[in-house]
Amino acid sequence: MAFIELFIGPISAGDKDVYRAYAATMSAITVRAGATSAKAFWGLAETNPMLGPLASAVKAGPDETIAARIVSWASKEARDAGYASMMSNPDPQLVSIRLPFDRTRIVYSAFEELGLA
Repeated sequence: MAFIELFIGPISAGDKDVYRAYAATMSAITVRAGATSAKAFWGLAETNPMLGPLASAVKAGPDETIAARIVSWASKEARDAGYASMMSNPDPQLVSIRLPFDRTRIVYSAFEELGLA
C-alpha cells in the first residue's frame, strides 16, 4: 500500500528560490533512496481563511508563506528501508544541505493509502 509523507512549514516569503533549491536536492536524495516521487509546493500569497489553522500550527509570521513537500513511497517498509539507507550511508548533499526554515516549526505527518477505486 502506498505511503505518503507530508512536511509543512513556514518559509520567509523572499526565500522561494532557496526553498526550491532545497526541495530539489531533497527530492533527488529521497528518490535515490527509493521514494517513488517527491514534490514541493509554495503557498499562495492570497489570504484564505482556511489556511489560518495551518499557519497557526507552524507559527507562520506575516513575512512568511507556507511551503510543503510530499514524498511518496511504495510502502511504509520501503520508506523505512530508504531512511535506514540514507542514515547509514548519508549522501554528501544531505550532510551539507542548508535548511531554509526553522525545523522546530515543521509539521510532519505520514499517511497510508486507503486503496479506494
